[in-house]
Amino acid sequence: MNSRSIIILILCAFSTSLWSQLPKTEIFHFNFESTGKKKKWTISNPKLLTFDNKNGYNNQPSFIGDEIYITQSSYSNGGDQTDIVALNVNNKTKSRVTQTGDNEYSPTAHPDGQSFSVIKQYKDGRQHLVKYAMDRKGKGKILFSKHSNIGYHCWLTSTKVALFLVDEAKGHRLVIGDTQTGAIKHVAFNVGRCLKKSPNGNLIYLDKEIEGNWRLKTLKPETGQTILLGQTLTDEEDFEVLPNGYIITGHMGNIYRLEPENGSEWVPIVSLKSFIKNKKISRIAVKDNQLALVVE
Repeated sequence: MNSRSIIILILCAFSTSLWSQLPKTEIFHFNFESTGKKKKWTISNPKLLTFDNKNGYNNQPSFIGDEIYITQSSYSNGGDQTDIVALNVNNKTKSRVTQTGDNEYSPTAHPDGQSFSVIKQYKDGRQHLVKYAMDRKGKGKILFSKHSNIGYHCWLTSTKVALFLVDEAKGHRLVIGDTQTGAIKHVAFNVGRCLKKSPNGNLIYLDKEIEGNWRLKTLKPETGQTILLGQTLTDEEDFEVLPNGYIITGHMGNIYRLEPENGSEWVPIVSLKSFIKNKKISRIAVKDNQLALVVE
């Protein structure tokens, strides 16, 4: 067996560990805002966005333009092939964004406002970061073509992007990539899948180096300095950063808030139990007063 064949087999194993046996998940949408001097958080106008695919895989919501892009399992025969789908909450419409023979995940808006990116998983196991124009014309451009084990990503600027590199042996790796040069800079091993940009341009990520003690950290991309923000709630690795810098996460049917600059603990701010009971909340996305989240 030649070296290329060995690499492909390894990548296939990586892919299996991340995305095999896709779970049945649903995506809810709420109006989400704080009111009054005490900043009491409220939710209203609940919508089940994936009512037409209840037995399928619906995940990774992302606000892109006026729509919510999601990763969804194939419409045909309940298969595990995933495509990117766009949902317009106001117009109550749904449209395909990608429809290929490969799998697409993690739709993410690009800072230029003219494009978006996805993780494309090819049939041979390669996982690349691919950038598309918003008009969906063209086949897209592979970024960092030398790196075929990219699992997740987060844009920091138009040319700098945080990348989660799949590495089962040493621990999944966080790097910062430069699209102008194609170079990557190592940050850490054993990180979580959730990567978010804070309002001040820093990266917030999850350090999973110590088992049972997951820690949120922030990285200053220009200096490489990392700062500990706090611990996560038990077994919760997905979070979102609000425009004011607060961090929210889901836990046992509730939304919790952390105020990093105040060194605070997680505080429950709103309950979703009347809609989702005690189901697990995973991916979270916020834009203005809109909240989209995945329920497993």
